[in-house]
Amino acid sequence: MIIVFLSLLLVFVGGLVAILLLRPDTGYVLINYGPWVVETSLAVLVFGIGLFFLLVWLLLRLSGFAVRLPGSLREAVDRRRSDRAREAFENGLLALFEGNWARAESELIKRASDHHAPHLNYLAAARAAQRQAATDRRDHYLRLAMLNRPEHEFATLLSQADLQRKRGEFEATRQTALKLREKDPMHPFAIELLAESHAALGEWAALRALLLEPASAQAIVAARRDQLMGRAILELMQTAIDDARLPILKALWEGAGNLRDDPELKRAYARGLARLNADAEALALIAQALSVDWDGELALLYGDLHAGDPITQLATVESWLALYGEKTELLQVAGHVCLANRLWGKARSYLEAVIAIAPTPKAYLDLARLCADTQQPEEAARHYRLGLELAAGQH
Repeated sequence: MIIVFLSLLLVFVGGLVAILLLRPDTGYVLINYGPWVVETSLAVLVFGIGLFFLLVWLLLRLSGFAVRLPGSLREAVDRRRSDRAREAFENGLLALFEGNWARAESELIKRASDHHAPHLNYLAAARAAQRQAATDRRDHYLRLAMLNRPEHEFATLLSQADLQRKRGEFEATRQTALKLREKDPMHPFAIELLAESHAALGEWAALRALLLEPASAQAIVAARRDQLMGRAILELMQTAIDDARLPILKALWEGAGNLRDDPELKRAYARGLARLNADAEALALIAQALSVDWDGELALLYGDLHAGDPITQLATVESWLALYGEKTELLQVAGHVCLANRLWGKARSYLEAVIAIAPTPKAYLDLARLCADTQQPEEAARHYRLGLELAAGQH
């Protein structure tokens, strides 16, 4: 706009000069107002009027600028502070990614209050503080994040629970995860955090109940979920065995689903049945398992179980010998079962084969018992001694 007025002024000035140079008569103007009388030429009057309006315009512009100056200065200062806050936030994140924890924390908090999203500064600063084992500062930054953005409480709690888990603070992790589930029971990460805290704290019943929820299948990777469920069932089985709760043990096994194919779980259940005097069920379980795949531990346990029909038990063991070959465990079990059936010749043959291949204290013990039952005390004493020496060497 000022360019327009300057152009008009130039036009007036040029016109006045042209009038003065080209015409001797520049016009006459008389203005009489009360005691005042003004005489001038027309060109000067026009120039004066133009100059007056230009001055008025400039005065108004300066007045407007003066009025707007504080706001403009404030905007400029705010913009500068915002730019510096953004720069500090970006530098802090870069330092965090580079592993420079102290610098990251310093950059993230020094202009956090000027940043448009200060809670992000504090959440990142909490991670930097944790990397320096400064849990007090970490918790302080988390509180600041919560205070600055209460509407983002869920995100803050998630970060808090994750940091607590990484520091091994599983009691606190559980409490924070429970708060998260109050707000969103289906949130995958909240379920994962709660599951991990239950496992770390040994809360096996709570862990199993959580993993049985349909939402857990979407929240936790299948392999990890199976691992956690297997551990929970194993621990609960052991508790049931220690408490002599056979119905609970059976219920846990029935509810294990596809985890019943897990060898470790199967062995634990079979040992539990044997310990709680459910030998018939243990025998059936082991027979079914070994008809599908080899398991040396189950084979050894099978030989220690009391069978209502020892002849059938021996026939089963000999069928496994035909299926899997002369494995040490099967030879030892066959010798033990033959000994129980008073089949001295076959028992000696199997037990001596074990000792020839891979001697075990149990094989020596069974062979010593066989010698004692067949009136061979000296040989029995020798086998007892060899078995004891082998057992001592293994320990």
